[in-house]
Amino acid sequence: MKKVFALVVACGMLSACSGSGEQRPLEVTDPFRTWGTQFVDEAKIADNLASGNVAVKQANQLQYQLLSVDRTNRIDVTEKSPVVAFPEGRSYTAALLIPENISQFTFHLDSIVSRTVFVPTVVFYDRALNEVLRVEETQLDREGFLSMEQELTPQQAQQARYILVYSKATEFGGKTELIDPKVVYEEKTGGGLPPAFKYYSKHSPIGNLDIRLSNVMYSSSMVSVAGTQSNYQAVEATPVVAASTVTATAAQPSKALDVEMLGDTEAFYLEQITKAVAKNDLSRALNLVEEAERAGSSKAQAHFMQQLKLQQQK
Repeated sequence: MKKVFALVVACGMLSACSGSGEQRPLEVTDPFRTWGTQFVDEAKIADNLASGNVAVKQANQLQYQLLSVDRTNRIDVTEKSPVVAFPEGRSYTAALLIPENISQFTFHLDSIVSRTVFVPTVVFYDRALNEVLRVEETQLDREGFLSMEQELTPQQAQQARYILVYSKATEFGGKTELIDPKVVYEEKTGGGLPPAFKYYSKHSPIGNLDIRLSNVMYSSSMVSVAGTQSNYQAVEATPVVAASTVTATAAQPSKALDVEMLGDTEAFYLEQITKAVAKNDLSRALNLVEEAERAGSSKAQAHFMQQLKLQQQK
């Protein structure tokens, strides 16, 4: 498949510039982040996927990473990512977990464009792994990202619990044509131009994604969460495995997941609870406590009470 867009080539090829668009926060890009995905043989990786030499997992066998709502989540799809068989073929996949009690949000995904690009398809699932929503439309912007934005309705947001991000096998071998903006400008102004050299970004089974949630509303208190912070931080891995039985029933009621929380994830929740109490945002703190306990935390409630007492003593 061939796509034609206009792009600031310098930013797109280096993937090291930052922008302050209306909705994307100003962030600092790690210039070494893309080395593991851009300087590889993408055709060989695609052939290996198709050959059957890789272990394939079902959606209910995956471990899902918990998304943060107050920062950009850096998700790198690599050859170490789980492989899932989709209708279009096998794909390395990012398996993501939406925080509990969210009643509305807008989903943003930016796939970094450089020598290669990961062309994403995003599927939202409910607790029983029934598909809630599929998003495939992307747009290449002038900041060097193949971007996707999707606002979920309250009904969709309350149903959605899991997200799988993959690239269709039919995209492998394709390329995106990048047009030098200088050429585009001169063409629009009527300048006589020699034949332009064309730049391409090859479609790859692996790549680097920036994912964030905005306009987040919680069902219990309907508290709006502020936009993403300006710093990049890696998403925390959460040992949450989807329901073992896939059925065609409607979304199941909220219930605790029978898992034991990792120490790093527990520490992340406790830190966020501390920050919320310090800001006197008790609604958010309580939401975090409930969310942490559903994910397997045994310390969240006691930590909340301790922080509340400390705050009252100040």
